[in-house]
Amino acid sequence: MRPSKKANQLYEFIRRGIETGKFRINERIPTERELATQFGMSRPTASGAIQRLVKENIIRRNGKAGSIVIAAPPRPSLTFGAILIGLATQHREETVCDTIGKELSRRAALDKSFVLLQDPSWSEDPGESGVSSRYRAIADEFLNRRVSGVFLMPQEILADQFISPTASVVQDFQAAGIPVILIDRDIVRYPELSRIDLVGIDNFEAAFALTRHFIEMGCRRLIFLAHTSRVPTQESRIDGYLRALGAGGLRAEPGTVCRGNLFDREFVVETLRRRRPDAAVVVSDSRAASVMRFALDCGIDIPHELRLGSFDDLPMSSHLPVPLTTIRQPAAGVAAVAMRTMLQRIDEPQLPPVHAELHGELIIRESSGAAIAATNRLNIRQEPV
Repeated sequence: MRPSKKANQLYEFIRRGIETGKFRINERIPTERELATQFGMSRPTASGAIQRLVKENIIRRNGKAGSIVIAAPPRPSLTFGAILIGLATQHREETVCDTIGKELSRRAALDKSFVLLQDPSWSEDPGESGVSSRYRAIADEFLNRRVSGVFLMPQEILADQFISPTASVVQDFQAAGIPVILIDRDIVRYPELSRIDLVGIDNFEAAFALTRHFIEMGCRRLIFLAHTSRVPTQESRIDGYLRALGAGGLRAEPGTVCRGNLFDREFVVETLRRRRPDAAVVVSDSRAASVMRFALDCGIDIPHELRLGSFDDLPMSSHLPVPLTTIRQPAAGVAAVAMRTMLQRIDEPQLPPVHAELHGELIIRESSGAAIAATNRLNIRQEPV
């Protein structure tokens, strides 16, 4: 005889309660009488639902003391999709997205109930029309396969946009009941926040720490070199930079945030010669490498004349002509929190949106002139009174 609809509802209620931790291992579930009253069913019907869980070795009957949870139900196989396209990568060097993708894959391989589908597509121009088409093609594949969830790094928000082109893809996933975890950045322009789970670093705090480091090194003419898009991570970093200037007693002069193509030699050199900064906070390591190359080529000494710092700590950052001071993104940690957030979203879809910000680590290398500052302090202490 097939279980009744009410018995199935009670069975799923108890099973889901165990999966989500509402009913814990070695703890008692409500009695048959309590469950029958709660679900408006007879005690024999409630008993039948519990007996199914007993046969599955998930619950053990314990006489008048009630039924005890003895094991978690086996997790159903889950297939996830990941769209982590590395935008603006000059030489296909490893990016933060690469590391996040590898860590997600590693975790999927360790847990045999997970399958991760990825697409390693690349583009050097975030405004290129082909990028949007590629996002759409991958999204359609995931929709057709009915994946359990998608990890997604949105496209950049360009200067004339207020929402990422990827927003339409996210909406399609939501309409299909497929949860999305945004990686690194939001789909709406900063400081707005979408109602979609997001995992990244605290970009405001990271920029504040990096800018404060320059101020402590004695820098007083700082600029922020940004690209023209309005990607939320960059805008949050600019806010942190400006706040640190104020905290350090420095005034944010007009034009202190310089926006342009940081892969364009003419723009970079003209900006450095016009602004004559003693330090530049650059939006990312890949762009900082470009700025460094142009500065050195035109005779600007780093770090004696110009100090540089940026964000990400890509593998190449320590191997540049002048090793780069940068904020290290905990990419593996981002992947771990993203996976945990995804599983929580699947188990409890009604939870409020989660925006998780991890702490970035300041990695001090030669480009910020820490050794010069230390020598100057030593010389001051050694001067005769």
